[in-house]
Amino acid sequence: MTTANSFSTENNPFQTAANTGNNLFTKVRTRRGFEYITEQVRDAVASGHLTPGSKLPAERDMAEMFGISRQSVREALRGLEMSGLVESRPGVTGGVFIREGDPSVVTRAVNDLVSLGALSSESLFEARVMLTTDVIRLAAIRATEEDLQKMEDDIVAFDQQATPIPGEQRTVRVTNFYSLLAAASHNEVLVMLMNSLTEIVQARLNKFGPDPLTDVTRMRRRFVKHLRAGDVDKASSDMEAHLKRVENRLAEKEKKALAN
Repeated sequence: MTTANSFSTENNPFQTAANTGNNLFTKVRTRRGFEYITEQVRDAVASGHLTPGSKLPAERDMAEMFGISRQSVREALRGLEMSGLVESRPGVTGGVFIREGDPSVVTRAVNDLVSLGALSSESLFEARVMLTTDVIRLAAIRATEEDLQKMEDDIVAFDQQATPIPGEQRTVRVTNFYSLLAAASHNEVLVMLMNSLTEIVQARLNKFGPDPLTDVTRMRRRFVKHLRAGDVDKASSDMEAHLKRVENRLAEKEKKALAN
């Protein structure tokens, strides 16, 4: 008897048809072994043969199945775990499982590209403005009273902060508003992308630390007022102007840092 999503010869997710011998995976022929394994596991997930919660075979079984060393299997599994596709669970019932989708993987990938200089700050700013505008348009239609109240509560809480917040904590606190705005769009893809770009802005703010704007709460109150009224153009205009001011201050700080 086997448990759900576990590997067994009777219910093998790595075979498309056990009675015909048509294997979902094939032995490594060319390329580095771990790359071949990684590709086939990804293909199995994409085709639906493996789903969140599916347990991969034991390391020894995978080595035999792929016709490759156990070291190559371990290397492939480490890569898949780092990419967020699988997770290792300890214990008697543990093993390597296909995990639920993790949007933070996108954030990490974009952050890596920024760190490597593959994405310019100008391109990131343009993308942020365009994405935020789309979020605002959806939020104006879909935002619930609860969504709007959360944004207003966030404004009040930030404005009434009794003591100064240290740098990185303040950055997280001041950018939380964008996560609430994205959530009000009720579109999980936009939430994921918005949060990814927001985290990049957080990193830049923490690194270069321009003095915070003093009229953030006033602008945001006006913004939510426009959003409540369904005035997308005014809400978008106010937000774009604010984002430009933040970007200009960041760019100025970055330019000075590079000059020193």
